[in-house]
Amino acid sequence: MTKQNVVVALACAILSATSARAQDGSRATRSDLAVEITPFVFLGSNTSSGVGAAVRWPLASQLSLELETTYRRAEISAVSSNLSLLFDFPRVGRVTPYVAGGVGLDQYGTAELLNGNVLTRERTAFSVNAGGGVRVQADQTWGIRTDARWFNDLGGTAPERWRLYNGVTFGRASR
Repeated sequence: MTKQNVVVALACAILSATSARAQDGSRATRSDLAVEITPFVFLGSNTSSGVGAAVRWPLASQLSLELETTYRRAEISAVSSNLSLLFDFPRVGRVTPYVAGGVGLDQYGTAELLNGNVLTRERTAFSVNAGGGVRVQADQTWGIRTDARWFNDLGGTAPERWRLYNGVTFGRASR
């Protein structure tokens, strides 16, 4: 996946979330939560780091669906996309802890020997993820978020990795 595709995917995710929020027109309540958009930076295993964006849609009072796309600098410049379910625990003050789990597609690199030269080959695998984090609401429209996830790509050469991210969340509803 090229860098242009990454930019287009992130732009589409952000535009669809903001247009859904614009159609709402009213203040959200506990039963009518707003879409959240979280741009973030992360650090992961194997000295990988990168950037990404997550768009979170509420499904029920404590359950939500999240689409996230990341661009990771590691053995290759890799793009990943995940669709996860998030479950919110009861809020404590401004802090909402949550757990998450989902599936996605993940790019990674493998080393191969060809005519005496070591080459990095780009591959894509189906992945599963699990983890959790906390969202801290600053006011009715924004907050911060920290998320830790474990990823396991399925396949013979596919890696297992972890990631820790910090981001700013926009579009929080009042609770």
